[in-house]
Amino acid sequence: MQLPRLERASLRDAVIRAIEDALLAGELRPGDRLIESDLAQRAGISRGPVREAVRQLVGEGVLVSYPSRGTFVTRWSPRAVEEAYSLRAVLERLATREAAQRITDDQIAQLEATVSEMDASARRRDVRDLVRLDVRFHEQLYAFCGHSLLQRTLSQLRRQLYSLMGIDEGFAAHRDEIAADHRRIVDLLRRQDPEAAGEAIAAHILAAGAEVVAQVRRMADEQLG
Repeated sequence: MQLPRLERASLRDAVIRAIEDALLAGELRPGDRLIESDLAQRAGISRGPVREAVRQLVGEGVLVSYPSRGTFVTRWSPRAVEEAYSLRAVLERLATREAAQRITDDQIAQLEATVSEMDASARRRDVRDLVRLDVRFHEQLYAFCGHSLLQRTLSQLRRQLYSLMGIDEGFAAHRDEIAADHRRIVDLLRRQDPEAAGEAIAAHILAAGAEVVAQVRRMADEQLG
């Protein structure tokens, strides 16, 4: 994981972003240990902001801390993955339905720009960039739903899933389909069809979740073997 040398302002937030970027890139994986002194040294800062960042991510469920053992990226059981993605599907269906009823032409243009970049990343086979753009698309959608509590809840839930997104082989295997799915969602939003748009995004999330569940099961079997 690469950490830039940071200025004093917003050090905690910068450390959080660096950890999240490493999770999305697959550089930090479920079960990996984080050592605060190592992170601080790489960033060229004191341990205080790193400790604050780690404490916040532990509180959000992204990391887990054990006394006398250290801090680790949260591990996921197949059942926990199923629960997380099924909940996300329900919440994003609601967010998308809300967005479809109020979305503006400018907001549609922002989503279209993100999807166009996703298409380009898929053609380049740039999986890391595709993951980054997927995050951007959904965060844009949350912001456009006009429901602040739902937006905060979804953003926090999705951050918990960053470590799974970083190991999700579906981004590489289905990169063209992922971009096409998002374009279809934008088309339905443009038509202001709340039901169809909500169903489309829920189906997309549940399909992704099923693949991640299968992958987590394979990883568990490999560890047992």
